[in-house]
Amino acid sequence: MSKPVYAADKPSDCHYCYYWTNGRKGCRLGRNNCYYLISLPPKPKSECDGCPYGRDHPCIGWCTKKVMREVGLR
Repeated sequence: MSKPVYAADKPSDCHYCYYWTNGRKGCRLGRNNCYYLISLPPKPKSECDGCPYGRDHPCIGWCTKKVMREVGLR
């Protein structure tokens, strides 16, 4: 899982945030619903997703999935 991405104007500590109530209750929004949390747009589907060659190396210029499908391996 990727590391959460926060907005640049997020306070250095949650205690300085507007939504922080006090030491016992903590944040009113909860850690998963942080106001400053940026949701990244989902990566668009590519025909190269699931390619056995592209998993560890950059693209080689011809579609390995297509060749494997034609041969009948997958």
